[in-house]
Amino acid sequence: MRCPICTGELVDVRIRDIGDVTASLLWQMHAGRCLEHGWFQAEFISKPPREIFPVNRPGGIAREVNVDGLAIYAFPTIWDSMDSRLQVDPLDPRYWAVDWDKLKLSASASRA
Repeated sequence: MRCPICTGELVDVRIRDIGDVTASLLWQMHAGRCLEHGWFQAEFISKPPREIFPVNRPGGIAREVNVDGLAIYAFPTIWDSMDSRLQVDPLDPRYWAVDWDKLKLSASASRA
């Protein structure tokens, strides 16, 4: 996982198995800290995450992030706009990328 705002590498990365949900599918939480933008986390079950949340700490509460003048509490991923029946690698970074069109922001404007 990378910072959804600047795409920078995250530090203090933590991967936590939350447990089996159904049919022995593993539920995981991935969290990491951007030195500039703070903590982010995503939770997923056998498929890439649909959203990445800015949080106050791993496993903590969502926090507001201001991007291009808009308050954002969750960043939708590319996977959220795709057919969830597709068989994909849940850790493929292409699916974890932010879907800026869904946020009505351009990727370049968000990084200014």
